[in-house]
Amino acid sequence: MASTERRPTSNGHWLTLALGVFGLWILTAIGTSLCLYADGAHEFVRVLAAQDFVSLMWSRHFAFYIFQFPLVLAIKLGVTQLVWLRVAFGLGCFLPWPLALLLCRWLARDHFWLAVAGCAAGYLNAAFLPVGEHILAHALFWPALFVLLFVRPLTRAPALVLLAMATGLQFSYESQIFLSAPLLALALWRSVQERRENPGWAPVVLLVAAGLFLVSMANGMESVWRPELPGNFTGFKAGTLGIFWHPGWTLTWTLLWGGLAAGACWSEKLWQWLTGKNGWYFSAISVLVWGLWPLLAPDALDSGLQHDNRALNLLVPMGLLPVALSLRFRPAWLSTCRPRLVTMVAALLLAQSLWHLTSTALWYRDVLWMQETLAAKRGIYPLRATVLAADGMLGRELYPDAMGGRFDWSWPCLSLALAPQRQIHCLIVSEVFLDPTIRRHSWQPFDPFNPATLPRLDHYGVDYTHYSAALSGVGP
Repeated sequence: MASTERRPTSNGHWLTLALGVFGLWILTAIGTSLCLYADGAHEFVRVLAAQDFVSLMWSRHFAFYIFQFPLVLAIKLGVTQLVWLRVAFGLGCFLPWPLALLLCRWLARDHFWLAVAGCAAGYLNAAFLPVGEHILAHALFWPALFVLLFVRPLTRAPALVLLAMATGLQFSYESQIFLSAPLLALALWRSVQERRENPGWAPVVLLVAAGLFLVSMANGMESVWRPELPGNFTGFKAGTLGIFWHPGWTLTWTLLWGGLAAGACWSEKLWQWLTGKNGWYFSAISVLVWGLWPLLAPDALDSGLQHDNRALNLLVPMGLLPVALSLRFRPAWLSTCRPRLVTMVAALLLAQSLWHLTSTALWYRDVLWMQETLAAKRGIYPLRATVLAADGMLGRELYPDAMGGRFDWSWPCLSLALAPQRQIHCLIVSEVFLDPTIRRHSWQPFDPFNPATLPRLDHYGVDYTHYSAALSGVGP
C-alpha cells in the first residue's frame, strides 16, 4: 500500500509526458500527410474532384463527413494549394481522438486514464490507416460513456456532449451495434435516476440520447444484414481472426504490457520490483525498444498490419467497459491499484506514440522519395522500379508475390495526392495494374492508361497535359 502512495505526483508527470508525445505524433502525422495512407489518398482525391463531401458508404456517412469537414471547409474558403488541403484533410482524420481525450479529461479528470488506455490499446494499434470509420466510432464512445457514468447531476454542457456523441454514432461503423448497446442501457438507467434526483430537462435529454443509441444499433444491424461492400465485411472478420495468429509488433507488446499491469495490480512484490532500480531500467528499455523499433529495424516495419487490427476499436472498449463500471459502482475495488494502473497506462501510451512517431518518420522519408520520382519521371512508372517497392510504403505484407496486395490500386491516387507540382508528369502504378488481364477484372478508381478517366482537378490548377503526352508512347 505504501508503494502506491509513495510518489503521488509521479503518475501525473508520466501521463503528461506520454500525452505530450502522443500530441507530437498527431502534429507530425498531420504535417507529413499521413492522412493519405492507403484509402486516404482515394478519399482525398474524390473530395477534391467533387469540391464537396463524398460519402462512399451510406452506413458510415457521418464518419466520412467528420473526416472530410476541414478539407471541404478549406475548399469552400477558396484554398487551392494541395499542400494546405492535405493539412486540412489531416486535421479531420487525426483530431477526433485528441478531442475525445480532452472531453474525457474535462468530464471526469480522475478517471481520464481509462480513456487513455482505450486510446493506447485500441486506437494506436490500428491508427496507421487514418481513414478508418471504426476509429471515429471508438472515439465517440468514450465521452458518451463518461457523461453517463461520471457526470452527476447532468448539466447542460455535458448533456450537449452526450447528444453530439449519440448523433455521431448514427452512421459511423458497424461496431456501433455493440458500442451503442451499453450506452443505451446506461442512458435509460440515468434517466430514471435523474427523474428522481434532478427532475426537469435532464431525464428528457437522457431519453433522447437513449433513442439515438437505439437507432444507431438499428442502422448498424441494417448495414450488417445488407452490407454495401460484402468484401469489407469479410475482410473485417478475417482480420479479426488474424489477430490471434499474427498480432504484429505493437499488439504483441500491448498484450504483454497488459499482463504485466494486471500482475502489478495484484502482486505487491512485482510492483515493488517494477518501481525499484532494476524494474525501472527494465521498463525504460522495454518502452524504448518497443517505440523505436521502426528506426532500429526499418526492414521489419509492417505498418499495413494495423489495418487488420481495426477490430481492436471494438474489442478494447468492450474489454474496458467492466473497469469503467467498477469505477462508478465499486470504486473501492480499484482504489489501491489505481496509481499503478495510471503509471502502466502512461507507459503504454508513451511506447505506442513513439512507435507511431518513428513509423511516421519513415513514411515521410517515403513521401519524399515518391515526390522525387514523380518530379523526375514521365508517364506511367512501375512501382517496383522505385525504392518504394522494397521499402513497403503501404505495408510490407502487401507484396507477397507478383499479384501485389490489397492497396495496390491506390498508387495512382497517391501520386496525384502527393504531386509535387500542379503539372502532372508521372503516375506510379503497381505492376498488378500494368497487366491488362488483371486490370480489366480489378477495381480501381480510374484507369491511369486513359487520361479521360483521370479526376478533374482543374479547380486547383492540376494539369495532365504533360502526362497525357508522355502516355501517348505507353501501351497496356
